[in-house]
Amino acid sequence: MTEEKVAQLEHISQLLIFQIKNVHKLIGKAWYELEIARGDLREIMDICEEWEKAKGFNQDQRE
Repeated sequence: MTEEKVAQLEHISQLLIFQIKNVHKLIGKAWYELEIARGDLREIMDICEEWEKAKGFNQDQRE
């Protein structure tokens, strides 16, 4: 293998390592955002449930 090909492989390997680290970082951010969204959804559900109870609604009446 020529030195040029070896240098090309090393460069591509470095890019791949950088890209994998970047993907790992992005996945971590995505999980964090997902957890925040799940918490917000739980809060919305709790508020709706309280509102339904206050208004005298319940799930049995809807069915």
